[in-house]
Amino acid sequence: MNNLLKIVHCANFSQHYNGKVFYATDRKITYGLMSQGHFVYDFSYRDIARAHRFLGFKKRSIDKMNQDLITTCKNIEPDLLLLAKAEFVYPSTLLIIKKLYPKMKIAKWFVDFLDREGPSFFEQFNFIDFFCQTSAAELPSLHKKFPHLVCGYMPNITEPVIDKPLFDTPKEYDIIYIARDHKEDVRYKFALELEKFCTDNNLNLKIYGSLGNPTIFGMNYYREISKAKIAINFNREDLLEGENKQKFMGSSDRMNHFMGVGTCTFSPKINGLDMLYENEKDIIYFDGIEDCFLKIKSYLDNKTYDAITLKGNTKAYAVSNARKVTKFMLETIFEQPYSEVYEWQHLVYKRDYV
Repeated sequence: MNNLLKIVHCANFSQHYNGKVFYATDRKITYGLMSQGHFVYDFSYRDIARAHRFLGFKKRSIDKMNQDLITTCKNIEPDLLLLAKAEFVYPSTLLIIKKLYPKMKIAKWFVDFLDREGPSFFEQFNFIDFFCQTSAAELPSLHKKFPHLVCGYMPNITEPVIDKPLFDTPKEYDIIYIARDHKEDVRYKFALELEKFCTDNNLNLKIYGSLGNPTIFGMNYYREISKAKIAINFNREDLLEGENKQKFMGSSDRMNHFMGVGTCTFSPKINGLDMLYENEKDIIYFDGIEDCFLKIKSYLDNKTYDAITLKGNTKAYAVSNARKVTKFMLETIFEQPYSEVYEWQHLVYKRDYV
């Protein structure tokens, strides 16, 4: 966009974590917007609500946070109010802000799956202009339900400034697997099978967050990833056998962390994602757990994982860097012609004018 914007970004910046999740999507989006010259005011809604809490009265603190958001918009008069999940922001708050500044756009981004959200989550959609999500499967039905809304896909971001490559790190592990499964879903079963496979084949496996292993954050998270020859991305929606046909373009941002830091990345086959990352060139897709293990053995035995690492890292930076993704968001929100080709731009559902 040619015009420089004032933006209030209402997201969960987790300031109370003291930077241990500095690589979260909210930080990357703010960075991408600011890299284009726009002014971005970060409104950390959960931290603000927490600061207002007194004697455990959560409702009162959320009420005050909503009033703070209104006051912030009055002080800044933004061109865009950009919401993350923002589950504590009342629809009535958005209505008040919209009435105060009818020319202001309200947009929302989301990095999870909509089928986990209740009715209250969707009440906000009556007052926003644009919604984008890191999964494309649910967008057609969402657009049908809210025809006034522009809906679009956005890829998970791989940002060179944040997801810095650590190519010089000595490889200590054959495989790293990171997940938080709480023994409750398919990821736990996958971890058990992976552990058995690695033991049987004398492979050095490092696990975080599963099978009783601790979680890891901050730069230690990136350093551990960089120590592995292969990193496996496996999510709760994936299957032990075959491909989940219900998924379309949806994956965890952990996959982008793997590619950004410079590790050969394995992922279950995900419908449509090869339009961003090509199989056996940028990434290795597998079709079920047996196919995963066969490909692990092949790439380790042939020592061909380094070529995938380098190409995947280069491709991720080119396709999904923060500046490119946020530029796409702004051009779509303000209905501007696209200034470059976005590999996913056909996954935008325009508003229905009556």
